[in-house]
Amino acid sequence: MPRNDGNKYKNQDLKKIELTLNNIHKNEQFLEENAEELSAHQIKDVKEHLAAKKKFLEETDGTIK
Repeated sequence: MPRNDGNKYKNQDLKKIELTLNNIHKNEQFLEENAEELSAHQIKDVKEHLAAKKKFLEETDGTIK
């Protein structure tokens, strides 16, 4: 019978958090590069959404480790 790995889900969560943070940084770079094509209101909404997601992930990251 195989042993249960108690850290399996923790490691999967950490990988997901790391991937999501990398995607947030890519989205922020994309916003900077294409700022002239978007309205100020659209940029503001996206930045607020990304900041909220980043804050949540950083808080979660601290509690998981």
